[in-house]
Amino acid sequence: MRILKDVYMVGSGQFGLSDALDCHAYLLDGGGECALLDAGAGREPQRLIENLRADGWVEGPIAWILLTHAHADHAGGARALRESTLSRLTGARIACSAFEGQLLASGSEVELGLDRAVRSGIYPRDYAYEHTQPDVLLEPDQELRVGRYTVRAIEVPGHSPGSVCYLAEGEGQRMLFSGDTVFYGGTIGLGNWAGSSLEDYRRSIGRLQGLGVEALFPGHFLWTLRGGQTHLDRAVENLSLAWVPPAWQHQHAHY
Repeated sequence: MRILKDVYMVGSGQFGLSDALDCHAYLLDGGGECALLDAGAGREPQRLIENLRADGWVEGPIAWILLTHAHADHAGGARALRESTLSRLTGARIACSAFEGQLLASGSEVELGLDRAVRSGIYPRDYAYEHTQPDVLLEPDQELRVGRYTVRAIEVPGHSPGSVCYLAEGEGQRMLFSGDTVFYGGTIGLGNWAGSSLEDYRRSIGRLQGLGVEALFPGHFLWTLRGGQTHLDRAVENLSLAWVPPAWQHQHAHY
């Protein structure tokens, strides 16, 4: 589903685009090359590619699979997509922060939050996480080129210890792929599982100030093409107040 000139939503369990466990997965089309933002849970990875084909997408190749974090609904499909026999995905490099790379490669169910997610009925008991080695471990604020776009990895721990938001700039656009760090309305992805920390959120959320974001593409719920920075600013403000800030609606989201 094309949602902006160079942005496609290629997966979403919430919107029925792909497997029910999948987060929102996006494709950034930079012309000469493309990047997939998150990879879904991995139960039906081919659906992401089928959605692109249905939209008539002919650009490529997909050079990057950029993971916001290693939780199952965002990263469980990374291995299958990188090893896909589809020519536009073969050889795509998986990139994430160093901490999330450790979880992607060998994280336990406790470290990945899967133990509580299964116990909470969010994932079925037979769900199997596909570990894989990342190709690139991103430094904080490291920049990548994706065709005509510059993409900066902004590390914002809180939802998980190494969560990353990706700021893409080019073609007059400033857009943020925020994973589960910040959602529409300024809610945050604070949860009761290993590695999720209100203190980390307080220390790191200020990194999302002053970015001038127009389009905001989170990992769940609504997205917006205009005024994205207002939602980031609301999250920053909420984390400066006395009460625990508003968090996501757990009954409608995965980890």
